[in-house]
Amino acid sequence: MKENFFKRLWSQLSDKRQLSMRDRESDEPHWKVNTTPIGLASGIAALLIIIVTILMILMAYTPILEIFPGYKTRSERMHDDLVKSIMQVDSIQRLMGRMIEYNDAVTKIINGSTPTLSSMVTTDSTKQETKMALPTRADSLLRSILERESGEYSLRNTREANPVAAMFSSPLKGSISRHFDAQNSSYGISIMGIDAEHTVTAIENGTVVGVLQGTTGYTTVIILHGEGYTSSYSQLGEALVRKGQSVKSGTAIGRLAKNGDKVLELEFELWRNGTAVDPERYILLK
Repeated sequence: MKENFFKRLWSQLSDKRQLSMRDRESDEPHWKVNTTPIGLASGIAALLIIIVTILMILMAYTPILEIFPGYKTRSERMHDDLVKSIMQVDSIQRLMGRMIEYNDAVTKIINGSTPTLSSMVTTDSTKQETKMALPTRADSLLRSILERESGEYSLRNTREANPVAAMFSSPLKGSISRHFDAQNSSYGISIMGIDAEHTVTAIENGTVVGVLQGTTGYTTVIILHGEGYTSSYSQLGEALVRKGQSVKSGTAIGRLAKNGDKVLELEFELWRNGTAVDPERYILLK
């Protein structure tokens, strides 16, 4: 019984039928074609596959999607990503500026000097105005607390950085000619290049947050790393990176400047969360 049913079904699907277009008045066929129901279904399926394939190719390799409202073009998406990156870099730069300004103010108070306050004044062009901060009783109190022989906030109880907390690569192949000495306001080290090595490299992955031109004509590159670390490379004659650029450890960021035939030494500083740390405890000299 089942075999007869399948035979009849197959016979109906495989029997040839004639499709034709006839004239309404004369009933004469304009064209006709013989096909089976299976062949007709296969042809329709193949046509659908071809149409879907063509649409996918058009969407993948042509800007056809840009005609639809609300769809962002590639240039618009790149612009949005660039704006977000610029906003992040500017925010990091402002945060670094406040941290450095705070650290400098505390250092001046400890040394008995008068700190300065910076504020942005908007006129025809935005400029920075520096004002003297008048000494207050709080300044004297802070200094006395920090200079005590003992106490929770005494400078004598300051712990040294853990030398194994973070290890970075050396920014320059050479030897150290000046060491870190925070008490004498020497917040970095000087590295003398060897083997005519003038190229300075990034000590770790990070983002360039500053490419500054000093009054001496030399360039300083500042890179923000993870875990609150910031590295500064001064005495460069040429910067090979730009502000906002992401760099990897070992990436060439600049070349040392020359004074006549003499190559200057690299002035390198390492900061963590706004506090200068001894770079020799963190970098691996080559």
